[in-house]
Amino acid sequence: MKMLLTFLLSLCWFNIHAASWRVNNNPAVNAHFSTFQAAHDAAEPGDTIYVEGTGLESHYGYNIVITKKLIVIGPGYFLAENDSTHVNKVPARFRDLTLEAGAAGSEIYGLHIEYGTAGNGKLNIKASDVIISRNYFARNNDPIIIGANIQNITITQNYAYRITDAYETSVNNILIANNYITDIITLNNRSNGVIVNNVTFNGIHNVYNSQIKNNIVLNAGQGSPFSQANPGNYINYNLVAGNLPAGNYGPDNQGNIDMSEVFLGYPASGGYSTDGRWQLKSGSPAIAAGEDGIDCGMFGGTLPYVLSGMPPVPRIYEAIVPTAGSSSSGLPVIIKAKSQN
Repeated sequence: MKMLLTFLLSLCWFNIHAASWRVNNNPAVNAHFSTFQAAHDAAEPGDTIYVEGTGLESHYGYNIVITKKLIVIGPGYFLAENDSTHVNKVPARFRDLTLEAGAAGSEIYGLHIEYGTAGNGKLNIKASDVIISRNYFARNNDPIIIGANIQNITITQNYAYRITDAYETSVNNILIANNYITDIITLNNRSNGVIVNNVTFNGIHNVYNSQIKNNIVLNAGQGSPFSQANPGNYINYNLVAGNLPAGNYGPDNQGNIDMSEVFLGYPASGGYSTDGRWQLKSGSPAIAAGEDGIDCGMFGGTLPYVLSGMPPVPRIYEAIVPTAGSSSSGLPVIIKAKSQN
């Protein structure tokens, strides 16, 4: 079964000429490496590192620093909550993770990043041309921080606390799309980008020279759900629980929306999964309310959110492995796998 899993993973759409490495810190598993740091150090630029979940209390280290172009793929998160995910429902846990300048072009998928006693649960992006997609930032102080003087940053389909460019220097061409954000998205006046199809609790603040559209803001108590007074913004086709104060909003924003009419599981989950609750219910005012008639929120648009942060590789969701075989029939193993875009 291990050989088949490795084979299936090798069929993914990433660079077939680069090497692939398997990381698992369970001593009973015959992986290439037991630590992410060892895999990182051995890998060549352009290689892919698959990081597997190994136990509820296991994680792959504090203050991990990536200094070369890598593709890092974990199994996702909320794996016990959504149907047809993985046989192994344990996430690959990290604490702080930093992409230094040498990591330009890296892609990070399917990791579970959390706060710990020796780390702050942050993802620091200091490299250009990176993709951060389908990751979970597990606690309410775990931000994505975009660093200084970089460009072409793609942050999509994550379940996170906050996205911010805390260094107050230019970040050009940021795409923040189809994320669930527990707090806010904030960018400074030297940055620009597109912020589209997100669900945020407290809104999108201090953003300049950006397109802000097709988002949903949950908190009716916010005085200003968007940076309506800042120059250069296009703000339209958003849904807000509270009032839309005076400002340079476009005509197709909607305020005073009852969010219990928008989502399957609001304000309580109502038996839906942690991320599945944010799907639109039948008759939702967010359906076709976005630009060009697309749905608002994280499941709408061209990059819809993927439940459980499933990475874009084939996955085994059911395995039947007998404990014994015979010389005549061998060991009949049944594997069920699905592809994931």
